[in-house]
Amino acid sequence: MGIEQFPEIESFQKLPRRVIVKGGSSRFDPAEGAELRGIVINNTGHTIQEVSVNLVVFDEREMPLFNTSIAPDPAILPQGAIGSFLFRLKNVQSEIKKYYLYPSWKYDDKE
Repeated sequence: MGIEQFPEIESFQKLPRRVIVKGGSSRFDPAEGAELRGIVINNTGHTIQEVSVNLVVFDEREMPLFNTSIAPDPAILPQGAIGSFLFRLKNVQSEIKKYYLYPSWKYDDKE
């Protein structure tokens, strides 16, 4: 599902039953490095906790350069909640163009 399909989605019932991660925008500043921001949507049907967004950055030949992870804000997401994340990578000297995002989480057993 591409980001271009999000404006057509009317309700969470039309989204896949999983945690969805989408990178929204990437920018580069020579003094601060590269940034990549995006959203996390919980559509598992349950509250999740210890959410983490994992990023793998590729070079122009699609070989992995490095990976890193960050907790979105908030790190506990009830069903239907949306969190946001921002990767700030000072050691990257160009805009992040080729990357892969994936989530990791645990179900919240308190319910």
